[in-house]
Order: sequence, then C-alpha cells, then structure tokens
Amino acid sequence: MDQLSPFQTPVFVEHLAAVEELAPGLAAMFVEESRKTPGIVRSNAGGWHSVPDLTHRRVAPLQQVFRCLVDHTERVLDAMAEGPRPRYRYGIQAWAMVYGTHDYGEVHDHAEAHLSGVCYLDAGDGPADDPRQGRLALLRPGTTGATIPGISTPSTFTVRPRTGMVVMFPGYVQHHVYPYRGTRPRVAVAFNVRCEPVGPPA
Repeated sequence: MDQLSPFQTPVFVEHLAAVEELAPGLAAMFVEESRKTPGIVRSNAGGWHSVPDLTHRRVAPLQQVFRCLVDHTERVLDAMAEGPRPRYRYGIQAWAMVYGTHDYGEVHDHAEAHLSGVCYLDAGDGPADDPRQGRLALLRPGTTGATIPGISTPSTFTVRPRTGMVVMFPGYVQHHVYPYRGTRPRVAVAFNVRCEPVGPPA
C-alpha cells in the first residue's frame, strides 16, 4: 500500500544575517513609534500594529530589509516551482508589530495574498519554563474535523522566533501567535506578497 501526501503546505524559515545587522536600530525605531502613536487593531490582541505603509517609508535600513525580503521571496519561489518559473513583479504590503507581556495574535489568514511572512527584528526574551510562549503557530487546514482516537495527526506547527529570522508561507494558511511572556518588547515586520508574472524564465 502506498501512502500519498499530495497537499503538503510549504513553510520556509531562513536566517538573514543582513537583517540581523540592521535589526537593532529598526527595532528601537518601532518601539519609539509605538509609544507615540496609537496604531491599529487587526488580528493583534494587545500589542501595537502600525499602519501597513512600511514599503513607502524612505528609511534606508528599512528599504534594505525589503530588498533582503525580495531576495528571500525569489528563493522561496524557486523552491516551490522546482523548475523553470515566470519572472515576477512583487507587490508587498508590510506593517510593524510590537508585542509586550501577555500580548498575542488571534487566528487569521491573508487569503488575498500569494505569500505571507514575518521578519523578526527583536525576538525578545521569555521564560524558559514555557517553550510555547510567543511562538508563531501555523494551523493545518481542516482541523475542525473529527480525529481518530489513538492516532496522532498534529494540527499545529510552531516556529520559535529568533532575531534576523524570516518565516514565509502561503497566504491562505491560518496562523496565530501564542501569548508573549517576555519583558523586552518583541518587534517584527509582517508582510504580504502578491506575485505578478512579467515574463518567462530568464
């Protein structure tokens, strides 16, 4: 008997050294902004969510981060295609997130985006006795159905944030963030990507 897994969900995790170098200054900038402006509420339960205008800001280190994210997106699409693929123009919408103690993210998705992701500028800290605290959780589709007693079918995949890390996945994947229990603000840039073909493979 063959066991097939035809609908695997790709999740890409990469450490970007260039982002880690730029991260301290940008993290401090967003923490300061969070103290001066109210932000908006989307899926964040507590914490601070900036207006999603980051790609329009003329801040040199931030623009460098987005160039790194475009390069990361290219590598992700190469891996997903596993062969020749069109060349794309990317539309990126991005916003900053600052989490304090007990803040978390509610379950949501970005179904209008081809890809979604998060880039950690400061992963923060947190107690070692709660390994789940502050983790990004990705949910397997169809997890509301019945489960088979005695058969393990994990429904949640978690990622432990690290400074300089970027995580990318299809926009349709539901996800949330477990309550953060650190004392230092956690700072991240979350983003959506749409891919517009502009020509055949180079």
